[in-house]
Amino acid sequence: MKPFLTVLKIALLAVFLLGVTFGYLFFRVWQKNERPKVISSSWTETEILLGHASTLTLEIEMPWHRKVIPSPQSYPESLVPVLDQAELTKGSLNPLGTREWTIRVPFVATDTKNLKGATASFPLKKTKRISPTTINLNLPPLSIITPEKIPENPRVPEKFLTEQEPKKTLLEAANLPEKRTNFWIWALGIFTLIILVIYLLKKTGLIKTTPPWEKALANLSKLDPQGSPVAFYSKLTDILKKYTSERFSFRGRSKTSAEFLQILKNHSLIPKQHLGQLESFAHLSDQVKFADHTPDFSKAPKSLELIRMFINDTTPRPDNLKTKK
Repeated sequence: MKPFLTVLKIALLAVFLLGVTFGYLFFRVWQKNERPKVISSSWTETEILLGHASTLTLEIEMPWHRKVIPSPQSYPESLVPVLDQAELTKGSLNPLGTREWTIRVPFVATDTKNLKGATASFPLKKTKRISPTTINLNLPPLSIITPEKIPENPRVPEKFLTEQEPKKTLLEAANLPEKRTNFWIWALGIFTLIILVIYLLKKTGLIKTTPPWEKALANLSKLDPQGSPVAFYSKLTDILKKYTSERFSFRGRSKTSAEFLQILKNHSLIPKQHLGQLESFAHLSDQVKFADHTPDFSKAPKSLELIRMFINDTTPRPDNLKTKK
């Protein structure tokens, strides 16, 4: 139980340190309150007809506590955003305290003016602190061309500009899946880090697990052969089963005496000279525990010494331990 508690304490300490580290990183990001960065910007179509639309996709990295509004605040006169079709996708949260956002807004071309050097800006939600209020970007290249045929004296002169409705079609056809925060990746990373820390601590000897033979001998020293026979033999049997289960890696603690003895007989590492004595001990223990048998007063010390000798004889020697390492 003690090794488990030690590992649990180390794991909790590692989680606490990770929490403090992430808390500090997020606080620093909040404290600096830096302007968001434009990671990428692109059009779904780099060449469109006058009156048609192309969707601007904008990826932004910004502090975890800031939010962007997908409605452009400023834009060229020759490009009109379709505000009711704007999309804002919340991205994953970075362990360093930033989050990615994706804005998608279709723009309709109303003029064939050259857009070289054109800019647009998107507002940020206000905070109580003095901080940047917009995201500014240089629009990526976009060519706007005039249709080959323009209707002569059309009843509705603007009809040729809207004869094709690209707004919803373009937006839905290129709809991006919603980005979600991959918390399970964080959890896996933290769990892996905890396991690595525990492994390194064990490797360096900072975490020392008590070998089963030392635990068994320590428990034997606590037994009183002069006490209640039922309690004495119950505890002695439990010590023996627990030791052999941990020492030889098999499940023997829940077995009956007959099943336990059978496992010992079939195990290649159990010294054969002990099997007969352990069988006699198991029968005596069952009689005391289940048949109200009162053994001779000299039996308890002998049984205690028998189990102690068995543990000593099956304790790995230092040479064997070095070989295993």
